[in-house]
Amino acid sequence: MGWFRAGSGVAKLAIRRTLSQGGSNATRSQILPSQNRYFHTTVFRSKAQAAPVPRPVPLSRLTDSFLDGTSSVYLEELQRAWEADPNSVDESWDNFFRNFVGQAATSPGISGQTIQESMRLLLLVRAYQVNGHMKAKLDPLGLEQRETPEELDPALYGFTDADLDREFFLGVWRMFGFLSENRPVQTLRSILTRLEQAYCGSIGYEYMHIADRDKCNWLRDRIETPTPMQYNRQRREVILDRLIWSTQFENFLATKWTTAKRFGLEGGETLIPGMKEMFDRAADLGVESIVIGMPHRGRLNVLGNVVRKPLRQIFSEFSGGTKPVDEVGLYTGTGDVKYHLGTSYDRPTRGGKRIHLSLVANPSHLEAVDPVVVGKTRAKQCRI
Repeated sequence: MGWFRAGSGVAKLAIRRTLSQGGSNATRSQILPSQNRYFHTTVFRSKAQAAPVPRPVPLSRLTDSFLDGTSSVYLEELQRAWEADPNSVDESWDNFFRNFVGQAATSPGISGQTIQESMRLLLLVRAYQVNGHMKAKLDPLGLEQRETPEELDPALYGFTDADLDREFFLGVWRMFGFLSENRPVQTLRSILTRLEQAYCGSIGYEYMHIADRDKCNWLRDRIETPTPMQYNRQRREVILDRLIWSTQFENFLATKWTTAKRFGLEGGETLIPGMKEMFDRAADLGVESIVIGMPHRGRLNVLGNVVRKPLRQIFSEFSGGTKPVDEVGLYTGTGDVKYHLGTSYDRPTRGGKRIHLSLVANPSHLEAVDPVVVGKTRAKQCRI
């Protein structure tokens, strides 16, 4: 007894064969799903009369899946007919059985050598993640000759020049960064190129010491698979305007007070538009107050263009003035040098909000400001 499917209709077929000396009979009971009655048919055949081979239906004419569990009897009969004579079935079934029979799917094995090579390659990737910043090109003038750390040499892990264009299996481990891409097989050359671009360019990243795994993976994903920022014309004009303010401030001080010690920001003027953009986005995310601690380099530029200390007061300090030039005495001179001083300011942002900025005064011992900033920040978080 079995079920078979033909087209979209389903019927139940029960076959009972009784062999006797005089011949054979087959009783067939068929239930039609569209009618509530039974049709009973008895057919007598002689021994010499062979049962007809069912005519196969081409695969293209089946409206339902021929791999349905109810089609097992039909497929078995069809397979037996194909085994006896491949020409007795339709060409589509002939192709199906030729490709299917005796070809059970098996997952390809991975040799021990492949596993060892993959592990050595992953060790090389980890070496770039840990020590890649030591090879980063941080000198824009190219005066510093930096040696490549030994850990970044592929030869240390058994790779040669002949392996550069070989494909290596990276596995399906849960990785972050460019190894998370759906590319289980990559060439050594492509991997080294990606690592050099990510860790040995003009920015050095040192983050593998972070104990929090989620934070470490978050950084790795953004370092190894960066998303370029897309700015429209208006945003580019804002960045240019802020950069011009930063550059012209340094040019004026260098021209007006040539010999004065000022710890200028030449070469790092992009700090100013970067800080302003950071504060604008922080305000949009709900940040209300920021406490800043920084060394001498660029402090005057930050005071004048970010925290908005009056330029008149800064220029007065270059001329030796210590008296306040504002009416409320906010910028009263303390006798300290100008690049040690700090101030506070409620800065309006591009999004129409305001954020309080506090630049803490700094002594000549630069790291001494760090605990002051931490303590002031914690006091604001817990007490205000």
